[in-house]
Amino acid sequence: METFDVVVVGGGPGGSSTATFLADGGLRVALFERERFPRFHVGESLMPATMLLLEELGARAAIEERGFQLKYGATFIDEDNNAATQTFYFLPGQPWPNYSYQVPRAEFDTVLLEHATKRGVTVFQPATVEGMEFDAGGVTLTVSGESGRFSVRAKMLVDATGRDALLATRYGRRTRIPNLGKVALFAHYKGAARRSGLEEGNIRVYVFREGWFWWIPLAGDVTSVGAVCHARTVKQWTGEPEGLLDAMIARSRGVSENLAGAVRITPVHRVANFSYHNSPVVGDRFVAVGDAIAFVDPIFSGGVYIALRTGQLAAAAILQAFRAGDFSARRFAAYERRVRAGLAPLFQFIHKYYEPSFFDLFMHPRNYFGVYEAVLNVLSGGNWVTMPWRVRVALRILFGLGRINTWTRRRAGLPVESRLEW
Repeated sequence: METFDVVVVGGGPGGSSTATFLADGGLRVALFERERFPRFHVGESLMPATMLLLEELGARAAIEERGFQLKYGATFIDEDNNAATQTFYFLPGQPWPNYSYQVPRAEFDTVLLEHATKRGVTVFQPATVEGMEFDAGGVTLTVSGESGRFSVRAKMLVDATGRDALLATRYGRRTRIPNLGKVALFAHYKGAARRSGLEEGNIRVYVFREGWFWWIPLAGDVTSVGAVCHARTVKQWTGEPEGLLDAMIARSRGVSENLAGAVRITPVHRVANFSYHNSPVVGDRFVAVGDAIAFVDPIFSGGVYIALRTGQLAAAAILQAFRAGDFSARRFAAYERRVRAGLAPLFQFIHKYYEPSFFDLFMHPRNYFGVYEAVLNVLSGGNWVTMPWRVRVALRILFGLGRINTWTRRRAGLPVESRLEW
């Protein structure tokens, strides 16, 4: 039986980043990925703080030389309010660059996994973990690969299995986040309308009565288009997913106009139960990273960054555990607290975003008390890197203004119910 210091299950950004940081720390690491890369995956828009993490991972040059579409900002279009538009451009002078990329995840994830291999990680692919047994000395995995079934042994396990949540499925539970349960239908199109200049790579969010669309321009004249709608809309639909996506596109003037003449080049994909959190996150000789911990509404494109950042934090905690010779759940409690603290502002911002009173402020920003810069901090992923007191205060002021605006709208007879009740 082959032995390693750490086994990582899952080869997405969370798994590849954890494995790479651990290998860089001198540990012998094996990674098991059940699919053969490249493979299609959703989550193609990167936060700017991702670039800082890629630099620390040693993979930034490999990503930048791929020719991915540059992204300098995000544009929000409120089609319920005369197509009111607000564009946020990422700020210069931050610890992270004022740009990121729009990436086909099949290619992006492959680059990161190949980078892990170059840094010394032993990658098994395709390889499915069929069983795992923990004991006082470590964990034993039973794996099915192309050459048959085999077993490996390690002192630690990292769950990077994303929505499949290997540990939570077998030993814990998944809790849906109230009112964030949505369904996404999405596909790639060729020949959609493109903007010019800095706007070409902006992610666009079209908000309309039944939900919202993402519009992600990729390199090579390809655009990722996805509709996020209420689960009941999907349940009431009796046809194929392709028909429902087409019907949703027809309800958005901006999306339908920009797709005129475009050709769909992928099947329509569907992801349900969009937001959840899992438990346990840590335990004796294991930790979870990325979507295996939680998945938040994708409105602010945080998925890849959260995966990479939790992978980095998990690797740091595991390296400390090896130095201390202590692999107990208590040793990893600080890691879980830090992850929860990083997720909390994004969760709160997402909930507020769907409230008409807050959305009104969001679409008409003023930089009173540093509020605009605080919004850009969240949109960039900066709250995981640095969150100065002035940013925290500015966000509290923003949320306070939202409550005042709710009172004002209610007195004026305007809608105040959250869009989460779609």
